[in-house]
Amino acid sequence: MDKRFKALSPIEQIQKRQQVLDIIEQHPEWEIHQVAKFLRTELRLTLQEMAKITKIAPQTLQKLEQEDGNPTLQSILKLFNAFGLTVSVKRNF
Repeated sequence: MDKRFKALSPIEQIQKRQQVLDIIEQHPEWEIHQVAKFLRTELRLTLQEMAKITKIAPQTLQKLEQEDGNPTLQSILKLFNAFGLTVSVKRNF
């Protein structure tokens, strides 16, 4: 957990995670980099902690959070699967 914040109790961690996932679900228009950054910052994780959870290198996560990043589908799936999220494709009209 990011040292700038007070540690959350296990119950608070679960509640915060559910809240973050609910917000992401409400914003299907968000791009991958927005979801990645939102997950990490709202859950108060460092890049190293997020890397352990997702099994993605910190440098790759950092690039994934950038608007001009070009993540592989494999990296996106690792990120999303770690938090119980799925990737879907929708047609825009």
